[in-house]
Formats: sequence, structure tokens, C-alpha cells
Amino acid sequence: MTNIERIIRDSMDIWEGYLRHPFITGLADGTLDEEKFLGYLIQDTLYLREYARVYAMAMYRSHSIEEIRAYYSILSFVNEGEGSFRLEWLKKAGLDSLAIDKLPLRPQNQAYCDFMLETAERQGVTEIMMAVLPCMFSYAWIFQKIAQSTSGVRESKYWPFIEGYISKAYADDCRTWGVFTEKRLQGLDEEELARLSALFRKSSQYETDFWDMAFEG
Repeated sequence: MTNIERIIRDSMDIWEGYLRHPFITGLADGTLDEEKFLGYLIQDTLYLREYARVYAMAMYRSHSIEEIRAYYSILSFVNEGEGSFRLEWLKKAGLDSLAIDKLPLRPQNQAYCDFMLETAERQGVTEIMMAVLPCMFSYAWIFQKIAQSTSGVRESKYWPFIEGYISKAYADDCRTWGVFTEKRLQGLDEEELARLSALFRKSSQYETDFWDMAFEG
């Protein structure tokens, strides 16, 4: 088991809870209220803006072309998050990126973004990875599980959204970032790995808070 696999395992009890969350189950069976989904898309778009800023800060702290290119590549991940299905829903609501930028982050979203940005400002590049990776990795894990275990999920009106997170391209991105992060974890002692695992777990809990916020509508 790699170090990053151990770190994910240490937060797996939180991740298992995602699968039972009413927002996630509503996505899977198509019963989720459309206004709640729209609210999620708005807040997630704002989140992705801050997410990109965190990676930009990691890029600034990098000291090699290889690392700079790696962090720069996350911008494509953010763009993937703004795929056609998402944009169609926002367009139906009369929203575009300029309009969304003027909207406030809800308290749970603000707390999550503040956590990531404060980590980026005050700690190192490896800590930044622990703060941002639960989002990327857990989405792949959640929606793979849903696709495998939920009968009729492909008939859900939210299937195009789910499908994007089980694509080969998304899986490849997660694998690339897993390998990249594992390199940064090599040679660390158990105390340091435990500290980083706690940071990863804290970020995973913020993901739960985000789902709670989304379901509140």
C-alpha cells in the first residue's frame, strides 16, 4: 500500500458517509430537487475559482519546470468541471461565469475555501496537496461506486453529470496526481505522514459539509 493509499484509507469512514448522503443518493436515482442541484452548481463554480487559486499558489512556490507544469495542468481540470451539462443548467437559470462571480459563497463553502487558501498561504506544497486532493479523488470514488451499485442510474437526469467523473480522462487525472503526490510523500516518517493524513481528513470533512450545504438548498 502506498502512502497516499494509506492516507485515503484513514479517511474512508468519512467517504463511506458520502454514499449515504441524500444529495448523492438523489443524484443517483434522479430524485434530487432541481433547485438544489442548481444551487450546488453555483456554489461549486465559486469553489472551483478558489480551488484554481490554491493551485496557482502551489505553482508560485515550485522550483522546477516539471512541478510548475504539473500544477498548471490543474487548470484543465477546472475547465473540465465547467462542461456542457453544467453550463446548460446555468444557462437555463440565466447565469454565466460573470454573474456567478458576483454571488456570495455560502458559509460552508467559504469555510472550505478559507481552509484551502490558509493552508496554501501558511504551509508547504505537500500540505496544499492534502487540502485539495480529497475533492478530486472522492468525486471519482463516489461516482464510480454509484455507477456500479445503483440500478437505473443511467436513466437519472443527472447521469451526464455523474458520467463526467467516471470517465477515463478523469481517472487518468486522478492517477497522475496520485503518482505526483506519492513522490512528495516518499521518505517522510510516520509522525509526518500522520500529520498530513489529519489534514487530508479535515479536508474530507469539509466535503461532507459541502454536500450538507447543497442539500439544504
